[in-house]
Amino acid sequence: MAPAATAPTAAPMPAPAPAAEPRLPVIEGVKPSMDSTGAVQMQVGRQADSLILSFPFSVATPTAVFNRADALWVVFDTRAKIDIAALGRDRSGTVQSAALMALPDGQALRLKLERPRLATVRIDGATVSLVVGDQVMEAPRPLALVRNPSSQSKITAAVPFDDPRAVHRIVDPEAGDTLVVVTGLGPPRGFMQPQDYVEFGVLPSSHGVVLQPVADDLTVELGTDRITIARPAGLAVSASDMVGRRTGLFRPAVFDPQLWGFDREAEYEPRRRLLINAAAEALETRRTGARMDLARFYLAREMYAEAKGVIDVALADERPGADDPAGLFMRALANIMLDRIPEALKDLSNPIVASHPDAQIWRGFAAAKQGNFSDANEKLRTVESSVSTLPIQLQRLILAEAVRAAVEVKNFAVAQNLLHAFETLGIDKDMEARIAVLAGQVAEGVGRSGDALADYRLAVATLTGPDAAKGRLREAVLRYHLGDLKRTEVISDLEELTTVWRGDETEIEALQLLARLYTQEGRYRDAFHVMRTALSAHPNSDLTRRIQEEAASTFDTLFLAGKGDAMPAVDALGLFYDFRELTPIGRRGDEMIRRLADRLVSVDLLDQAAELLQHQVDHRLQGAARAQVATRLAIVYLMNRKPDRALATMRATQTTNIATELRNQRLLIEGRALSDVGRPDLAIEVIANLDGREAQRLRADILWSAKRWQAAAEQIEMMYGERWRDWQPHSEPERADLLRAAIGYALAEDALGLDRFREKYVAKMADGPDRRAFEVATAPRAANAPEFAAVSRMVAATDTLDSFLRDLRTRYPETGAFSADP
Repeated sequence: MAPAATAPTAAPMPAPAPAAEPRLPVIEGVKPSMDSTGAVQMQVGRQADSLILSFPFSVATPTAVFNRADALWVVFDTRAKIDIAALGRDRSGTVQSAALMALPDGQALRLKLERPRLATVRIDGATVSLVVGDQVMEAPRPLALVRNPSSQSKITAAVPFDDPRAVHRIVDPEAGDTLVVVTGLGPPRGFMQPQDYVEFGVLPSSHGVVLQPVADDLTVELGTDRITIARPAGLAVSASDMVGRRTGLFRPAVFDPQLWGFDREAEYEPRRRLLINAAAEALETRRTGARMDLARFYLAREMYAEAKGVIDVALADERPGADDPAGLFMRALANIMLDRIPEALKDLSNPIVASHPDAQIWRGFAAAKQGNFSDANEKLRTVESSVSTLPIQLQRLILAEAVRAAVEVKNFAVAQNLLHAFETLGIDKDMEARIAVLAGQVAEGVGRSGDALADYRLAVATLTGPDAAKGRLREAVLRYHLGDLKRTEVISDLEELTTVWRGDETEIEALQLLARLYTQEGRYRDAFHVMRTALSAHPNSDLTRRIQEEAASTFDTLFLAGKGDAMPAVDALGLFYDFRELTPIGRRGDEMIRRLADRLVSVDLLDQAAELLQHQVDHRLQGAARAQVATRLAIVYLMNRKPDRALATMRATQTTNIATELRNQRLLIEGRALSDVGRPDLAIEVIANLDGREAQRLRADILWSAKRWQAAAEQIEMMYGERWRDWQPHSEPERADLLRAAIGYALAEDALGLDRFREKYVAKMADGPDRRAFEVATAPRAANAPEFAAVSRMVAATDTLDSFLRDLRTRYPETGAFSADP
């Protein structure tokens, strides 16, 4: 065995030049070193977001490459000087520090990275190249560990490995433990995931074999085609241990970054076919592991429905155990990305994963996706350090949701700190717009409006679907608040946005703002249409509920608080009928309908007013309230020349438990209806016990309609009493009543009554426009005069309902603002 390595000799990196370095070219090919000293000059290049390190040796050099936390180790079987000064000219910040460690039979290069990254090894002749990035560009050939009983009493383990070259023991300066590293020539070969046994562990590697001894007497021997691991007394492992770890009973990390990156970068169809065939051909005891490999592949490829289907089948056949929660975590991720949050939370609440250290992260991720931002912000407070072992794509997704949760709860300081993590992680092209929007919201939250607008415009410029739409919305809102846009301009922008972009929270947020702006502009119909659009597209959204509440408040203001009185009555009616589902429940709704009925009557839309009130009487009211509204309904029917309907309404709503004033009012209306249907005697009987001006007028009207002229004239004369002595002139309705009384006395041929009536009112009528008509009506034997017929026809044409309703409203104001005049 080789002796332990000597103390490491650090190779300090040269100080950066003060001037900005020009962009480094991508290294497409590496030339052999031409350094006269014979040192191997490491060459540094960039390929997209990846760092390329190349070592152009003069002869093929055995190598091993592996990651440990944020350190990348490269072990060479050569004592030739390696010049790493080129790292000082890389301004990407990928490598924080570098150190060369001398080994008895070679040397090790330890690169401290700014964060954990994956390495791809390329061996082309004598040149060894490393591609350091977020993904594995080309996966190494997988290695396996097998049980190798060399005798009946001693068990060893072996790694099939053609032409292993050297065994190195390296002390990790950070962990303080010793690693056993076996190098080899190409092609790159390594373990895809860690494996743990009683006496040792196997670390993932990009090339070569890396062991972490637990037993002090562990030995490693090299053969022509294998690496043998043993102890003097034999290993304490069984054949099933080896088989399980090699074929799928052993479970790797739930989301292993190296395997995830390989699944993302591998050619799709061959990889998919390979995994499907492996799952189909696996023995029953190994089938679950093969299925999980297929599910991981689908998750890495963002094919979440397919992944969930595979996992469902796997978990149905084999229930997950406490030592292997991978299936539940994977299915939870698939459900979260499919927006099936309750199902995901059910898996994450399973006792098998409840105490797992990653469970809190995924619960927070699910809460953010669900819109429960307070809970998400609480669970994702330490997310930056917790997700470092996940694949880079998942880290970005979770961190983005953590930023969003912090923004939604207005914790902008935390959100700003989390955003800094993307400076290290980098941003995928398809996430640029989303991060720009989040950055804009953070900037807006801390008062940097200019930066916020720049970020929003950057998101809009990407034209990448939902985040570009959100950036456009945020930009318009901010510019409106800053006074850069007028209300009409914002409305125009939002109308266009809600037309071209549908189906997510951006649409519903835009609809909410658009509804408010419509209301401020007095475009109530448009505002209510927005509510219906939101209800149709997003019935379960909290924002939709708020839009509906705001619409109901506007509806209340229009039809109950009087704001809608400025609208034309016909427009108000159309608006109410089109959106009557906004009518509040209970007394406020009933009062709203009664107010609207008043407006309908004022424009002679009597059928519509009657329909509203009839619905209240039939379906919404009981007791005294029903009787009161029925009284209003009966008045509408009288005005609409439907006395039979008025009479039916009064009789259908009779009750004893009402106030005296309401009872008297109902009797007056019933008497009028009876008169109009030709039953004057019963009408007189109904109001017999009522007094007051309105009762006297109604008796006069009833008697007049029954052609009982003298009695009608006497009622009118009694109603006006001493009015003839008053110095004030008569109004037009009063003059019409006086003419009617005179005609009544004349038709009844009551000379004494006519003479008495003329003496009372001739002086007052002489000053008005009806002087000649009064003279004709009160002249002796007036009924035989030629002009009398014309005056009689004029008086008969006068509708007495308006005067009756006017007196009724004066006596009973609660009747409403009904009038017979359109």
